Amino acid sequence: MNFQEKISDFVLGNRTISQTPDIALTALSEGIESKSIIILAGMSDRDSPFELQQYFDHALRETKITLPTKLDAARKLVKYYLKQLISAPQEAYSILNKLDNKVYKTTQWNITNPELTSTYIGEELGLHHLYTWYRELSDFNDGSRLLYYNDLPRNKQKEQFETRAMEEAHKWLKLNRN
Repeated sequence: MNFQEKISDFVLGNRTISQTPDIALTALSEGIESKSIIILAGMSDRDSPFELQQYFDHALRETKITLPTKLDAARKLVKYYLKQLISAPQEAYSILNKLDNKVYKTTQWNITNPELTSTYIGEELGLHHLYTWYRELSDFNDGSRLLYYNDLPRNKQKEQFETRAMEEAHKWLKLNRN
């Protein structure tokens, strides 16, 4: 993950304050530098959470970086995971599982985000078609009844689900270039 993706991961609660030294190291590797980032990068997860938070907050102020909203962070991470899916469609289930757990299930979206126009974050983020193939892959892994491509042998069904997930990822990325 790059710096913006790690910051988004932090905003969604997938990273804790003890992981900010790693975020700072990534910032330095990308040329984002300040006195507090350098100090934070030299710290470890065993340092005082209070001190880590202080340096993290100072680093954000010094670099004039503002944390994204949860919705913007979710969009950034969706983009990250969908690019992974396109690079490794055979890992579609694992990648979509991460997307589900690290984006979709991180918060009660409809309660905490009044800016949402839909009740469901999957629909708000445009993931509802992708979730069809995630559910099919999940059912495949569980040995449950599958709804699509029943004329194919099971291993070919899985390949079709992965291919369709990859196609949906391409569509999403094309529609959400920014």
